[in-house]
Amino acid sequence: MEKMLKQVYDIQMALNSTTILAITDAAGRITYANQKFCDISKYPEEELVGKTHRVINSGYHPSSFFKNMWNTIKTGETWQGEICNRAKDGSIYWVDTTIVPSCNEHGKPYQYIAIRHDITDKKLLALELENRLIYDEVTGLPNHVFLKKMAEHKIQQNEPFYLVKINIDDFKSFNESLGTDCANDILKAIGERLLAFCEDKPMTLTKTYGDEFILLCSVEPQQMARHVQALFQAFEMPIAYLDGGYYITFCVGVAYYPENAHTFYDLIHAVSMAIEQAKKNGKNTYAFFHQDMLENSRKSLQLKNKLFEAIRLKSFMMYYQPQWTGQGELIGFEALVRWEDKELGFISPSEFIPLAERTGLITSLGYVLFELMLNDFARLQQAVNESIKVSFNLSLRQFFDTKLIARLLELCELYQVPPHFVKVEITERVASSNIEHVIAIIQKLRDIEMEVELDDYGTGFSSLKYLTNFPINCIKIDKSFVDKCLTSDKNKTIIKSIIHVAHELGFTTIAEGVETEEQMHYLIEQGCDNFQGYLLGKPQPASYYETHKLTFRT
Repeated sequence: MEKMLKQVYDIQMALNSTTILAITDAAGRITYANQKFCDISKYPEEELVGKTHRVINSGYHPSSFFKNMWNTIKTGETWQGEICNRAKDGSIYWVDTTIVPSCNEHGKPYQYIAIRHDITDKKLLALELENRLIYDEVTGLPNHVFLKKMAEHKIQQNEPFYLVKINIDDFKSFNESLGTDCANDILKAIGERLLAFCEDKPMTLTKTYGDEFILLCSVEPQQMARHVQALFQAFEMPIAYLDGGYYITFCVGVAYYPENAHTFYDLIHAVSMAIEQAKKNGKNTYAFFHQDMLENSRKSLQLKNKLFEAIRLKSFMMYYQPQWTGQGELIGFEALVRWEDKELGFISPSEFIPLAERTGLITSLGYVLFELMLNDFARLQQAVNESIKVSFNLSLRQFFDTKLIARLLELCELYQVPPHFVKVEITERVASSNIEHVIAIIQKLRDIEMEVELDDYGTGFSSLKYLTNFPINCIKIDKSFVDKCLTSDKNKTIIKSIIHVAHELGFTTIAEGVETEEQMHYLIEQGCDNFQGYLLGKPQPASYYETHKLTFRT
């Protein structure tokens, strides 16, 4: 007996030294509180005994929490959970709690033993980590995780709301010119101005990724456009920073639940498509999502996959438009790409070329098309029985490919086409990018005996300064000028100027898009050297010229 009492005493001592221990009667009144309970609650034992645990209730838990607890222990089952309590001095502490009922011979509890451990530090650390998880480090604003929880709660409650995504235009320029720390300060200032804009409005501001903010707005549909316009007005004045001010512009995309999407991620997808549309519209503007955007996005993805496959299989066809002198001599062809997919049918170059540029496929596409052109070259020369040249368009990205010259030479050698039969066309957009580098590449093309033609001259911001330094052979007069050469005095002046400047600099000229005899005669009168257009021949595959004799029409 004495041994058993000693064991019970040892167990009690062990519990008291390591555990917060309390015993209550069946009604929940405290009958025993050990010293650790007194220490953490800041109450002496005499102020605890006889009272219920309401004396340390923090108000953190809803009444349903304790109702569920009592429903469990009254049946004689053990309950476990984490409880937030309030000490006598008002401080909050957390305990990991196990409540074990003591039952009589009928299975009915006559007392409850609560065994607790202090987990306050653990909970505070978890709270700090949660704050880090749901708040943006730079701006201190709620982040994407917070936005997701808030939006999904509204979706569960079937509450309509808008997501308004704000993407700062060209924010990377702040990082590049001022450095990351200063750029972060400006981003924080932008957040503060947005917070001021949201004040007294049913809006919650979050900072999601990079230079993006998202507003969750519970406003009426007829009010949303007015709020978006007011958002732009809020940034009419610059952001003051250090000794200067910085004007901020941005694009805004807007999507609406439940009309535009039924889940959070679908809504984010919708608002992202809207903001992409705003960027296409010229930046510093906004767009509301509509279903056409989703259809266009799906079509673009499908087209991208088709384009990958077409490049891999080289399933394009090259068409060739003849180029003539004013005296009716065939001087060459311009190679133009055509693509017909079994499922999608004919796909215009104006659709898939920009897609190739956006997705980074343009360089691979360019070399495939160059290879297809070289493969047709022998057939073309044999068909017309002349040593003609073929011009080929280089994209901006392909032009600046470090392997350009080596790759062109490699393909020419593979298909046994001497480089001097190839004319490379570059657009004014290419020519105006990094002038010194452009000149160096053009010179390398000339060094391997390829001719270089400047296409679309005059359609952009033409500069005579760089034109004088370019070692090109020819300037092409854009179709947009030729179309109105008989009706527009301005176009007549531009055409005359281009021809005059080209000849003074030692270049030849080619007029594109010649469709009438009157246009042809006018251009000849102005001294234009060469011509192409539907009047003189439509683009055709190489096989066409094997069965059709070319004739010069004037």
